[in-house]
Amino acid sequence: MNCPFCGKEMRNGYLFCTKDGAFSFANEVPSVFENAKNSEGFVKITELKLGHRTKADASICEACRKVILNY
Repeated sequence: MNCPFCGKEMRNGYLFCTKDGAFSFANEVPSVFENAKNSEGFVKITELKLGHRTKADASICEACRKVILNY
């Protein structure tokens, strides 16, 4: 896949987090005291996997430092 920003070849792989984590997206990062699911624009990208790393298929462009992920 070519980068839609600079046109160079992207490398396929995985975006992952530390153990017991999950990826989410929101308009702003909620505080640790807020339930993230109540944040404006919240989208769950991966499920929480206790004791396992979560991952999402992704492509990275190291030239322009962009990551594209599929969820």
